[in-house]
Amino acid sequence: MRISLALCAFAVLLAALAYVNFTSVHADPEPFDAREWRRRAEQAKQPDPGCVRGGIALTLLDDRQLNKLGKNEVIARLGPAEVMRDDQLRYSLGQCHWDWRQSDLVITVAPDGAVVSVTIEAG
Repeated sequence: MRISLALCAFAVLLAALAYVNFTSVHADPEPFDAREWRRRAEQAKQPDPGCVRGGIALTLLDDRQLNKLGKNEVIARLGPAEVMRDDQLRYSLGQCHWDWRQSDLVITVAPDGAVVSVTIEAG
């Protein structure tokens, strides 16, 4: 009984580690540079671009600076998003997930323009 329970726990742990690996961004963090972010915007839209803005996006996500801004301030800092809705901004990062799916920096905005959340999502 103990052996099967231990094997089951080990299998769950392996599955969790695999899930985290396959759903996380595969890039090293890079310092934010507005000029470089904007320069890489066109490259991120090309076929098979690689993860061209993922490292910068990780830094933006980790340092939480965007969470303190309003929607217009985010646009002033990052430039226009590829997808701009009243409640969301989506910036293309390139192919940053393990299966080469398109990845986006997603900024969710409240009705008053305050940033509610900043995430990275696979498309």
